Amino acid sequence: MRVGLICPSNKIYMPYLSLYKRILDSSDVKYDVIYWDRFGIEEHSEFVYRDSKVGHRRGFVDYFMYSRFVKRVLNENNYDKVIVFSIQLVFFLKRTLIKQFSNNFGIDIRDYNKIIKYFDFKNVVEHSLFVAISSPRYSEWLPKSDKYVISHNAVINDLDELREVSSLPSVTGKISVGCIGALRDLQINIDLIDSIKNDTSIHLNYHGEGDINSRLFSYLADNKIDNVSLTGRYAREDEERLYCNNDIINVLRYNDSINNRTALPNRLYNALIHGKPLMAFEGTYLAELVREYELGIVLDSFESTAIKIQQFFEHFDSREFDKNRVMFLKTVIESNEEFRKTVISALV
Repeated sequence: MRVGLICPSNKIYMPYLSLYKRILDSSDVKYDVIYWDRFGIEEHSEFVYRDSKVGHRRGFVDYFMYSRFVKRVLNENNYDKVIVFSIQLVFFLKRTLIKQFSNNFGIDIRDYNKIIKYFDFKNVVEHSLFVAISSPRYSEWLPKSDKYVISHNAVINDLDELREVSSLPSVTGKISVGCIGALRDLQINIDLIDSIKNDTSIHLNYHGEGDINSRLFSYLADNKIDNVSLTGRYAREDEERLYCNNDIINVLRYNDSINNRTALPNRLYNALIHGKPLMAFEGTYLAELVREYELGIVLDSFESTAIKIQQFFEHFDSREFDKNRVMFLKTVIESNEEFRKTVISALV
């Protein structure tokens, strides 16, 4: 058995890839990771594709060229089964998947993309082994099928892996609000910054690299804002320290797109694993979960934001929060165990 994992980006931006690698390694299944080195940071390999651009953003032609590379790799290697990550790659590889790998491929979906409107995705699903989705709410825009399985963006197998809920700041101390990972959603973060700019009680930290870094940096400089730090890309081994150095984690997204309304980001799970509450925005599935399990703050506007954050910590009960995050993460672990069983059944 030999499996090809077809990825749309650098491995560092696909933490969920480790879910598959762990399953395949434990089952002694050989596999290759085919991926797109969008940032020019990987070692050269026959399975690594690079173009002349640097950054996350790519267009139709870029995906077409990458799909040609993938097809060549598939033709040169004798894979029994493949897993394709992202709707975009499914679109460009759909004929190959149906012709060469019918009932021998899986699909993994972590985000919505409008290209799903322009082909018969349901037909591809019917030829697949399974379709892993990272949010139950994706069922709102996906065709009906019994092949969907939830695969949360969380690499956690046991509650023993949880960090303790750390002591949180007093209302008179400076509160650190962290945004950790690939940075996106410029407008809501500008609105957050404006609502607490130069407030001595709150400091915003942005750790990571994404499409908004340069514009965010310019905005901070142009407006002389001194209670916001933008640090850029970080090493994976520094991630735990960054979570520990913040008091509450920013998972803010406006409910202005299908993806924002229905997706669940890595930051949701990482924050809870590290014992940190969350700050979400009304109208998203993410906010529903934060409210249902009492995992942090749900904002419905940016009026008096600093006061809302301070009041949250005034009434924060670490034991209650710990109980709530355990309750939520138990459901995550159970779902991911079902996902593990599905992958083993399909690929081994």
